[in-house]
Amino acid sequence: MVKRESSMLRPTMEKLGLTVPEAAALSSLGQTSIYKAIKEGRLRIRKYGTRTIITRTDLASFLENLPDEPEE
Repeated sequence: MVKRESSMLRPTMEKLGLTVPEAAALSSLGQTSIYKAIKEGRLRIRKYGTRTIITRTDLASFLENLPDEPEE
């Protein structure tokens, strides 16, 4: 039996591909908001079999393109 080193297990903050719950937690948005953005075509996803994967780059791009707070 091969023992896995803890360095092989990457925390969410370092992963390249994120699940919807991970993307929601990392972005401080709710899962419903993430799913809505996906449905509207504003957040790109990748599929691997039945897995939905959001790349860190796509998540960052989505967040950067959110509207700025309106000036008062």
